[in-house]
Amino acid sequence: MTAVDGSRMWTRDSLAEFLELELVPRARESQSPMPSERALSESLGVSRSLVREALRGLEQRGLIEIVPGKGAYSRDPSSAELARAMRGVLAVENSTAGELVEARRTLETQTATLAAQRATSSEIAAISKALDDFDGADSLVARATASIAFHSLVARASNNAVLATMFDSISTLIFESMLRSLANDSTRHSSAPNHRAVLDAIAAGDGDAAVVAMGKHIDATSHASEDLNEPLDRLVTDVLTRTYGPGYALEDIVEQALQKYDTDRPIVRGSLR
Repeated sequence: MTAVDGSRMWTRDSLAEFLELELVPRARESQSPMPSERALSESLGVSRSLVREALRGLEQRGLIEIVPGKGAYSRDPSSAELARAMRGVLAVENSTAGELVEARRTLETQTATLAAQRATSSEIAAISKALDDFDGADSLVARATASIAFHSLVARASNNAVLATMFDSISTLIFESMLRSLANDSTRHSSAPNHRAVLDAIAAGDGDAAVVAMGKHIDATSHASEDLNEPLDRLVTDVLTRTYGPGYALEDIVEQALQKYDTDRPIVRGSLR
């Protein structure tokens, strides 16, 4: 472990920052546990309770996993954790639904055209399955979870880890906007054919058609919103509370929506190493 100034006065935040910057990367590189609470306490001259608090904070942020009896291990952040962090940042920035539409149009037309060029047969099958689930959904939440899976699978099928991770980072914001737009029957019916057009273009390997279809789809869903200047953190929550209870986490809902769709070349989620 790097030598540190023994006279330094540690706080929980400064200790957590030191562990994140100095020790977590080493544990990730070596695939070995971090030093124990006792070792950290003795080497840094702090109480074990302070070390424990700092480690728990890192665990809550998804940077480490504490295994009882074995120690603390570094872990790559999941797509859910990435989305949670981005959602918090954009809430602070008062990002709007209109800004999200602009970002989606740029990002998803690119993932669609690359998916048309690169998607494997199993990736296309997974996209098709998500679309079938969307068409057969019997509730608003079921339609929205199938829809976010469809769009995320298209991003994965681009086989570009940067683009797929960018989509992950805003996936919960997109899911919220989907709940709002899909609650509008006319929007749902007008945008649904574009879903199928995106899939058909990808399956045919037609990148130009995929761009056009995805652009039309995103434009159609955005027309449902008369409040594109509304902050994103004021989107509907009642339906999710009724479905999942008051303790639901949007990021977990989105991540779980993807778990039943397997591809033969999955993007490593949340990691660009």
